[in-house]
Amino acid sequence: MSNIRALLDAGLVHHKAGRLSEAESLYQQVRSLEPENIEVNHLSGLLAFQNGNAVDAARCFERAVAADPANVKYLGNLGAAWLISGRPDDALGVLERAIEIDPDGVDVLNNLAAAYRETGRFSDAVVVANRAVTLRPDDAELQTNFAIALLGTEESDAAMSAAQRAVELAPKSPEAQNALGSAYLALRQSKNAIRAFQVAIEVGPDFADAVRNLAFAYQEAKRLGEAADTYQKATERWPEDAAAYAGLARTSRMMGHSDTAINAYRKAVYHSPGNRRYHSNLLFSLIGSADQDGPSLLAEHRDWHERHASSLDTFVTQQSRSDDPERRLRIGYVSADFRSHPVGRIVRSVIAAHDRAVVEVFCYSGTARPDNITTETEAASDHWRSINNLSDDAVSNVIGEDEIDILVDLSGHSAKNRLTVFARKPAPVQASWLGYMSTTGLTAIDYYIGDETHTPEEFDSHFSEKVYRLRRGLTCFSPPDDAPPTGTLPAASADQITFGCFGNPGKITDACLELWAGVLATVEGSRLILRYQGYEDPVVCQDFTQRFSNAGIDPARIDFEGSTDYRGVLETYNRVDIALDTYPYSGTMTTMEALWMGVPVVTLAGNRTLARQAAGQLSAAGLEELIAGDAEAFVSVAASLANDLGRLASYRSSMRDRLSNSPLCDVSDLARALEDAYRAMWLNHFGHAV
Repeated sequence: MSNIRALLDAGLVHHKAGRLSEAESLYQQVRSLEPENIEVNHLSGLLAFQNGNAVDAARCFERAVAADPANVKYLGNLGAAWLISGRPDDALGVLERAIEIDPDGVDVLNNLAAAYRETGRFSDAVVVANRAVTLRPDDAELQTNFAIALLGTEESDAAMSAAQRAVELAPKSPEAQNALGSAYLALRQSKNAIRAFQVAIEVGPDFADAVRNLAFAYQEAKRLGEAADTYQKATERWPEDAAAYAGLARTSRMMGHSDTAINAYRKAVYHSPGNRRYHSNLLFSLIGSADQDGPSLLAEHRDWHERHASSLDTFVTQQSRSDDPERRLRIGYVSADFRSHPVGRIVRSVIAAHDRAVVEVFCYSGTARPDNITTETEAASDHWRSINNLSDDAVSNVIGEDEIDILVDLSGHSAKNRLTVFARKPAPVQASWLGYMSTTGLTAIDYYIGDETHTPEEFDSHFSEKVYRLRRGLTCFSPPDDAPPTGTLPAASADQITFGCFGNPGKITDACLELWAGVLATVEGSRLILRYQGYEDPVVCQDFTQRFSNAGIDPARIDFEGSTDYRGVLETYNRVDIALDTYPYSGTMTTMEALWMGVPVVTLAGNRTLARQAAGQLSAAGLEELIAGDAEAFVSVAASLANDLGRLASYRSSMRDRLSNSPLCDVSDLARALEDAYRAMWLNHFGHAV
């Protein structure tokens, strides 16, 4: 025993002096003599921590905790090690146990707040972080982490106060400056955010988080070229930084570099294989790639399911549901887009039009920044549940308690999706509709709601879900009350045809640009207006200018216009004669808005659902003549329109009446069709004939 004590004391002397290899050698001798020695296991864990090996540290701390389960120091260090090694759920258990023993352990509270953040329990993180700063108000690290916790619950003003206090306490702390920049971003103050992140990098040049956040701030400021350059430098400096690759991918897609985006997302997934959001972002980029088809996309989506969903436990509801085929059904809609968003605009109208004798509507909203559409949707629903700060298990429990019969996903793999809630199967019947024009890949989602145009029968093999085709089109359009009046045909007073596209530049693939170049080459003297946020950046415009030049089109024929308010976007259509759809990522709301402003939209109906969105709207409006089956036909349809000003003028003067009297604007009919679909799904679930 005296020999072990001597070895430990000698090892501790080396450890405190920073001679870590000598300390490890002595600790190893102790472990060989007495493997369960509590002190050596704890010290070995601390040493592994200092060497950057959190996994080995956790193993050592586990042995110490096993020998002394009530030791707060051991519990706290084990929780910290699990947290750093990517096991936040495990960290929660031991950290909560430590706080029960010592409620005023500030360092443990700090780590517990981080564990709550990592597991999506942001409100709990705020409570715990606030407790820590109350106990130690002059600690810059605690104030910094309190600010980060507040940002998770969208308490931006409070986060700013905490971050400013952290910077006052430690102006040269890169973490504090980084938190300040994040608070500025949350308050939409991009310029101040950029400066704060720059300061964070100045005082901490090796702080990768600040570099990535600076790039994101550039992106938010519409300085996409600088954002992409900063992300690129981050990937070169930290080649295993998955978040940097994901940021580069996001910015590249916004700039119209779809191939670069896909490659960067693949690297993000490679370096962080457990990150389901990076993987979802990859899928979202892939569905808009001209290099993909239905079968390849299905394989990619099934891979997501196997990695992130297949091992999740199925939620078992305690409620027994009646199989009465005629009873009122409880329908749950899940989305982060109950806001000013194409999905939000469509769903708001459908929810308001639902027959309350047939369905009871529950909305599970992950919307972070509510707006007037959020308010109107909440008012139209029977029950509104905010799930933005709830974990997947908590959301599943809420859905189970609400006894939802049919749960409808409105996001697919788009931002802030809750597919891992659906994977838990909290409702007996689950379906995907509207928000993602492709398969989700999840076996727990029973149906994909489509129609004959978007999802013809030959597409059935593209889906892991069973395709249920509505008897009508799957979307609708509620004309905006404040839309400007339709103007006269621009070409009638100008010696040229003006084409336009107001879609996301990320949808302008090389295949799309080649299509448009064919049109511009055929219609001599024509111009093209491109309008969307991002075109404020001269780097983006220069890049597209070069791409058009490479395609043989004089860049002087292209006009770039940046973001404006919604009415301003619609007003711009009064300067456009013909709208050109993107390919293969076809437009939905942009198509309907152009039509409402009297502008015909030419589209190419592609080989997957996403590439047939505009075709669906045009079919519903009775405008099948604007749908092309191949690239040659696309150019032909556009050129034919350009050479017939009388036809264009007729479209312009009659389009609103045409749409108003078409299925496209019949929201009530869409609501009835969905209700019929839900009833059929429910009957099928209980084995009744449909």
